[in-house]
Amino acid sequence: MKFLKVKNWEQFQHYKKRSPPWIKLHRTLLDDYEFCGLPDAAKGHLLLLWLYASQHAGKVPFDVAFLERKLSCTNIDLDALVAAGFLVC
Repeated sequence: MKFLKVKNWEQFQHYKKRSPPWIKLHRTLLDDYEFCGLPDAAKGHLLLLWLYASQHAGKVPFDVAFLERKLSCTNIDLDALVAAGFLVC
């Protein structure tokens, strides 16, 4: 299976060896041009993907059907999040 990695995960998350109960969400995200350019649904999907990644060493499977079931949402556009630079192949 192919996985995507959250860009700069190690920089923003300080939990290294365990599953954190929360993730850091920096308010500077509001000043991020790429984030602000995402459709609202993609912003929400990205946050859910970050939560999922927090339990899997900063990685998410490149499997839209699985992620939509796991995250209880629809129409996740992984390609758009890769193109915006938030996920790395």
